[in-house]
Amino acid sequence: MKLLVNLYVKLFARQFFYKFNKALFKLGLKGMGVLNHRDVILSGEKHLIAKILKKKIKNEQPVIFDIGANIGNYTSLLLDSFPKAQIHAFEPHPKNYSRLTERMFTNNVKSHNIALGEECGTLTLYDKADANGSTHASIYKEVISEIYKQEVVTVDVSIDTLDKVAEREGIRYIDFLKIDTEGNELAILKGASRLLEESRIGYIHFEFNEMNIFSKVFFRDFVKLLHNYNFFRLLPSGLLPLGDTPLETELFAYQNILAVPKDK
Repeated sequence: MKLLVNLYVKLFARQFFYKFNKALFKLGLKGMGVLNHRDVILSGEKHLIAKILKKKIKNEQPVIFDIGANIGNYTSLLLDSFPKAQIHAFEPHPKNYSRLTERMFTNNVKSHNIALGEECGTLTLYDKADANGSTHASIYKEVISEIYKQEVVTVDVSIDTLDKVAEREGIRYIDFLKIDTEGNELAILKGASRLLEESRIGYIHFEFNEMNIFSKVFFRDFVKLLHNYNFFRLLPSGLLPLGDTPLETELFAYQNILAVPKDK
């Protein structure tokens, strides 16, 4: 194998083969569950909910938190597999929240027009000026101005913590926690310090992508915080166990991560 690698380097590590090597690089990433953002089938999200969690979660009425619910598409996927679930859907953007609440969900879905984070208060949400209410609204202005290269519009929103919400709602255990907040995922988990310390959160699904450049969060930070969990990257029809080398984990591109408690 080493001989083949050395031969490849000698033959193809040339500027002439840049486009070829770049194509191989991107294909390799997709094969490892990165940049598969076209739909919920390729991203692995549908398989996660309908196959993996459906089998792993034994509670017939699980408590599920959908943080960054947007207009409710992920919530709808959850209801397909867990029709009796108690779902709390969080969406801070007023326009998206309005569309979320207009959907005809069952009575066991409770919507919250707040953001979640490390502490309570207010914050500014940034969105695309020409698509106010997009799926990319973030507390980091650079997500809109640098990644999407769009003019920015702002809206002030209220922010709470997972610990306080769980206490207020009388929730003892969260069977499944999904977080998709364009770079704010780690802060939300830090706001669940009591829940995590008391082992009151089961499976955790979160995105790790280029937004984490602006939040200055490495994958290593999730590993340190969630030290009682094992980490997997979603594939279209399975899970890829993640190692501990930066080359495998510190990839700032779209990917879905599942954190599984080590005792499950």
